[in-house]
Amino acid sequence: MNNAHILWAINALNDHKYHIHTPIPELIQNTPWSEIYRFKTNQGFVFLKKTPPGLAIEPKIIGFLHKELQANVPAVIAANLEQHCFLMQDAGIQLHEYFKENFQADILIQAMHNYSTLQIMTPSRVGLFLDMGVPDWRLEKLPKLYQDLISHETLLLDDGLNKNELMRLKNLESKLLSICDQLSSYLIKETFGHADFHDKNILINTKTSQITLIDLGEVVITHPFFSFHNCLHRAKENFSLSNAQYQQLRLACFKPWLALDTEEHLFEILEIMQQCWPIHSVLGEFRLMNSVDHAAFQQLRRQGRLAKSLRYWINH
Repeated sequence: MNNAHILWAINALNDHKYHIHTPIPELIQNTPWSEIYRFKTNQGFVFLKKTPPGLAIEPKIIGFLHKELQANVPAVIAANLEQHCFLMQDAGIQLHEYFKENFQADILIQAMHNYSTLQIMTPSRVGLFLDMGVPDWRLEKLPKLYQDLISHETLLLDDGLNKNELMRLKNLESKLLSICDQLSSYLIKETFGHADFHDKNILINTKTSQITLIDLGEVVITHPFFSFHNCLHRAKENFSLSNAQYQQLRLACFKPWLALDTEEHLFEILEIMQQCWPIHSVLGEFRLMNSVDHAAFQQLRRQGRLAKSLRYWINH
């Protein structure tokens, strides 16, 4: 075995008194932005995650959220900053898998409440997140980030947009600025947010019902309702929720935010948010593209994802 990160993981587990049952770990995920291996040990499964340098902030974020906010995040056993990898204990299965047989709204609501509570606790700590290298996607920054994105004309044309659509994207710069100004006028403060928050990045321990937030290398500083909307939108699509079910779910998930603003204002924010939500999605995809090997990323056949989200923004 000549993979330095795997050799490190084996030594680290031995140092922490774990007995490894199988010398070669099982590779359970292999994408340009993460390799995940599973070790079977005398203390249950242990996972090794390796990321590109641009996403290697994850163990720092996990440690901060656990220590400062007692957040339900993976238990990190050891981390190797040079190899951009870390070891973590098993925390269960994805909610996405758990819900396949039976969608349980109460569990998703609890997960959303846990996540929202963390967000509500962290506006005063934004500077600490930025010091750790978390990207700054606050509303005042979004127009410039958008300008930078649409300046990559060759990339966007290759992804499927046409020149007329590129012109329309440029014409929408003032619209995005107006939306950001509107959102800034409300009482909900910007905080940390998971740029890809949905049911596949939430785990549940089926024995204890403990809920754990994962993939924290993708956090940013932003308006909290971007990830709020993303998670509910994905749940509606993934589990074929009716409009009535979706409205009930959204109202129940708002509960932690009612201490900060009125229900009327929260719905207003979400309605405004839905107009520019695709921009956040595109920035997340663009960040992944810039963090990984380009050739490997192209092999995933994710072409068209930028164009799809940007067309939604154009049309809405």
